[in-house]
Amino acid sequence: MSSKDNREQDLLLFLSIRQDYVTSNELVDELDVSQKTIYRLIKKINDGSMGSPLILSERGRGYRLDYENFINYQKSNNKYHEKQFSPGERRKRIMEELLLSSPKPISIYHLFSDYYVGESVIFNDEQIMSKELKKYNLVLERKDRKLVILGEEAEIRKAIKHVNEIFNTIDLDDLKRNQELNFNKFDVLFILGQLRDMEKVLDSTIPYPYNVNIFSHLYILLSRLRKVPALLFIDKVSDEELENMKRDTILYAVAKDVVHDTQTYLNCSLPDIEIYFLYQYLVSSRMQGSAAKTSTFSPEVIEVTDAYIEGMRVYLGIDIESESIFNDLANHIKPMLNRLEYKIRTKNSVLNQIKATYGDVYSGVAKVSQFVCEKYNLPAINDDENGFITLYFAKVIVTGQYQRPIKTLIMCTTGIGTSELLKAKVSRKFPELEIVDVVASQNIQMVNEKYADAELILSTVQLKDKVPMHHLLVSAMFTVDDQKRLQRKIEEINHAG
Repeated sequence: MSSKDNREQDLLLFLSIRQDYVTSNELVDELDVSQKTIYRLIKKINDGSMGSPLILSERGRGYRLDYENFINYQKSNNKYHEKQFSPGERRKRIMEELLLSSPKPISIYHLFSDYYVGESVIFNDEQIMSKELKKYNLVLERKDRKLVILGEEAEIRKAIKHVNEIFNTIDLDDLKRNQELNFNKFDVLFILGQLRDMEKVLDSTIPYPYNVNIFSHLYILLSRLRKVPALLFIDKVSDEELENMKRDTILYAVAKDVVHDTQTYLNCSLPDIEIYFLYQYLVSSRMQGSAAKTSTFSPEVIEVTDAYIEGMRVYLGIDIESESIFNDLANHIKPMLNRLEYKIRTKNSVLNQIKATYGDVYSGVAKVSQFVCEKYNLPAINDDENGFITLYFAKVIVTGQYQRPIKTLIMCTTGIGTSELLKAKVSRKFPELEIVDVVASQNIQMVNEKYADAELILSTVQLKDKVPMHHLLVSAMFTVDDQKRLQRKIEEINHAG
């Protein structure tokens, strides 16, 4: 969706690309605005052209840019010659420049000269940026008409990734072809080569989104090193952390080789902490291949995995056999615990779809995550992680291995005799139904109160009162036709759930 400040520019850009007539409906879809707004934008642009209109219209065909007129207009009015930035975009670009150069100060004139803003706007931007940087324990300082961001290197890099949202949306397969991403193509080729080498040594694939995390980390490292000498990096690794890393001989060796190659690529020296930084991302990634075939897990991974399985079994009301889901889930929990420890956030690009499709499962996972954090003294598990975990339990339900039993009532005139016979037949033919009781039709009010969680009523008599659940009229003999109709009703209930 176009921001309000950029709509005129986006409209002109779209028309300049198309070079032909475009309908108002196409413009509505492209700019994600109303037709009334389109008409207003076109009128405003044409009124400001100080001559013949920039945008021509023809009934039945739509709108077309007078391209020659547009070129002349660009030369005399740089409003559309230079990209316009919203206040939020301006602050992000300035923060990124300060973060990449930290701890070097940059003059305020250099930072703001392209945006033509006054002192009051600059002061307001400083306050907003300072508040945003506090999330990363970073400080924005002003001295002698210069600004500088100070803090730990690890937090600076996390802030860079957050400010530059492109790192959360890139597709590694598209990097070499997509020129609009504006990445340094040599750096891209170098990092993609390093990723291939890592996978070769590990005999594993580093899947999305973990490969994007590693790519982003290395690209930011290269960008930082071109701005700041490595000797200015003051972060230190404790002896305990260093020993733990070295005990993981495989991943430690991989991280060490990549850092060595990076030094050769940039012809500079890097501190040992860079090995540790990269190791954090490697040990926090789930891999597919021989390195992922883990048969043993730490006691913490086992306990946390079991807690999720038990918590979701209770929440979903289904019998989850631990053996069938444990290994897959534990192989996810293991690097997740590392991500929590190292404060690495992995973007879940399909989180909204997961919430929309598996809302109930996601809610359950979020509640279990809160319990797990409290019980095992873990940092808060974010929405992205909850979305990943949701997929493991959604798979259990979707595959039909552990379909939630449908709580069902059997009802007839008296509640005995034929109902018991019907109960026996239904239980034998449809084990996915949980028969919670056999009741009489005259007790319908009691049914609404006592069995509020029931989902289906199978009745041999027509129900006169409304009930807040699915119901199906069947014969006491439970014929083949009754069985087919019940199967369709079960599918309807499961689909609705």
